[in-house]
Amino acid sequence: PKPKGEAMQSSAVMLQRRVAVVCFLMTMMHSTSAFLTSPSGLGVALRGTAAIGARERGGLSALAMQDGKKIREGWAKIPDAITQTDNSAKRQQNAAMRARQAQADEPEALKQMRLKREAEEREAAAAADAAKRSEDKNFVAGQDAREARLIEEYKKRAAEAGKKGEGEGEGEVQMDIREKLKGMQGSAKRMKVDPDALLHQSELSGQSMRQVDKAVKAFLNRNHAAALGEFVMTYNAEVAERAGKANAFMNGSFRIPTGTLVSIDDTGLEIECTVEQTGFFGNTKTEVETHRVAYPDGVTCTDADTFKTVIMRMLRQCNRLTETASVLDMPDVGSRGWHIPNNLFLNQVPCDPNIRDWFYRDACDAVQVALEDEELLKSTNGRLRMEVVPPELNPEMDTFRVGTMLELVRELGIRIALVQDKRVKICIQGSLGEGIFTGLPLMLSGMRRVLEGMDWQSQPGDMYEGILVNDIINRGTGKIATKGNPDGKIAFAEVGAQHVDPKDDVFIIIAPQSMVGASVYEPLSEMVAAAKGKPVILINPRLQDRPSSGGVMRLMGRAERIAFADSFKDIYHFRLLYKGSTFMFPIKGALRMSCANSPFWTVFQRQVWTEGEGMEAEGYQPVGTFDSEPSPEQITNIIKPVANM
Repeated sequence: PKPKGEAMQSSAVMLQRRVAVVCFLMTMMHSTSAFLTSPSGLGVALRGTAAIGARERGGLSALAMQDGKKIREGWAKIPDAITQTDNSAKRQQNAAMRARQAQADEPEALKQMRLKREAEEREAAAAADAAKRSEDKNFVAGQDAREARLIEEYKKRAAEAGKKGEGEGEGEVQMDIREKLKGMQGSAKRMKVDPDALLHQSELSGQSMRQVDKAVKAFLNRNHAAALGEFVMTYNAEVAERAGKANAFMNGSFRIPTGTLVSIDDTGLEIECTVEQTGFFGNTKTEVETHRVAYPDGVTCTDADTFKTVIMRMLRQCNRLTETASVLDMPDVGSRGWHIPNNLFLNQVPCDPNIRDWFYRDACDAVQVALEDEELLKSTNGRLRMEVVPPELNPEMDTFRVGTMLELVRELGIRIALVQDKRVKICIQGSLGEGIFTGLPLMLSGMRRVLEGMDWQSQPGDMYEGILVNDIINRGTGKIATKGNPDGKIAFAEVGAQHVDPKDDVFIIIAPQSMVGASVYEPLSEMVAAAKGKPVILINPRLQDRPSSGGVMRLMGRAERIAFADSFKDIYHFRLLYKGSTFMFPIKGALRMSCANSPFWTVFQRQVWTEGEGMEAEGYQPVGTFDSEPSPEQITNIIKPVANM
């Protein structure tokens, strides 16, 4: 038997060998499972096994061969179980945690240095990106050459600042270039609207027919000869009877292809026309005749604006809609109140204050003319409606601005109160519904408070001192901020018959609309009835039904509600036209009507062009007029497709 010490040593060696064999088997199993996923995995695993055996025989020499040295043929590295694990996300998380910890423990001086270095790196990256876009000519909004010059200027000034050692000066230069580059995009790339054109656009020309007689005849004879011939066929009773008899026997046998305007007077036109009569055997007889065409409904035309309106009406009755736009835009004849000024760019919110003022004046002109038209008020029983929905006044868009709406209402109220000497009541509907289901539409929520808090210049010593009837309460303190004047001209109230005062002359109701579960029809109709024919002006009303599960605004009473909504007469309408599949952008055109200067509905098409230095300009060109509001199909058919829109 071996000595006790040798036996223990032999047992330890055997244990070590067994542990080595177990580790070998575990390593081989892991390497086999890791490498068999590839086509060559099995061969790599076998070579790994051979390398293990060689290492067992060669001791540390095999390990030394793996540290950057070439492994002999038949040998292979053993894949590391740790590095084979996909723990990149965990490593990134740990690195981020260590970075945050380092920043938390970072001294203030080092932190400032690091922040400055990071800012310099961002600025350098931004400059490099701008330079690259300049080379690639890949700018969001034009002016490549100008932006390239600004970049060169930035580099030059930065170099000079660096030479002088002005560390802070470089930051100022970088901020300067940022502002310049920002200014070159968006609104800075667009032509500005002409304030004088906005101010004088609604002026009446006052031209008499004698002043424009020659210009009108030359224009109509040059551009509308066929329409003049059709006027004779349609509005001359004798010619219409001859044509009816001849064409009843053989369609197309009596024609007037063209006409020439000879003279114009207050009651009609004198037209020389070419009459073509085709016989039974196809022989055509041509004669030149002169006929008189009276204006429809006995209208008398003594000024250029009335004459244009009558001619456009005659063209519409002859189904020549597109030609009405040409007559409307007749150069140097009549007023330009129907015209939409150039370079409004209404999809830019908020828009230029001058543009908003133009909308206010345009709407106020229509209201003033309507209130002075006794025949209109009598025929409509005082029920008037306005639709003013550029993006800032459109309650269906997120660009709606309460301030713009209330500025419009303030201008209307002051115009009616001071110019027409009438007492105005401005109404905003109160909460609708019952119990816990009461509420207000979102766009009207809080509007009454803003309306009262506006600057009405009604304080003592102001321009409109004492114009407000109501006491203005300071909602913070609950005290009276401005004492009301019982003899004032403008009052505030909610919608309802109980708010009608015998002293009130005109009622302006802001955006009345129903809610799901509550209808505005009842309080609004009761208020209109209580007004007893006094003018009630609805601004941007939304009176359509909103059915709910509670049985409100269902079939019962719908006919009455629709008839009530249709009883209001449009006195002003302006809205933008968009493509059917888009909203707010791009703008395709506009629809406008105003009883002040264009009592017909005009469809405009938006046109875009480029002027000097790449500045974008836009304009609205009339493409047709209608007697009543055109349907979406009519608008689509009359607007021509344009390549750049």
